[in-house]
Amino acid sequence: MILKHKKTQILFSLICFFCLVFIILFALRNNVKNFNKSISQISKEINKEKNLIKVLESDFTNLSKLNRINKIAKEKLGLERTNSYQVKKLSDFKIN
Repeated sequence: MILKHKKTQILFSLICFFCLVFIILFALRNNVKNFNKSISQISKEINKEKNLIKVLESDFTNLSKLNRINKIAKEKLGLERTNSYQVKKLSDFKIN
């Protein structure tokens, strides 16, 4: 048998150990690559969502301008500024 001598047994054991370590490191490297791909994909999605949020914020800012709202209220709804004589006090209403 080839493993009769102590030195040969130790050498064979070391070779097996290093092969096992090599296999483990290779698997670990592949897992890290997969995690990096996932992280980069998630990062791209986050950036895309941030850009959409910026667009929505700018749209909201543009749509909520007071001059624009007043113009639409006047043109579409026929609303005008409220005069003081149009405002009623709470005491003017009869509460039973």
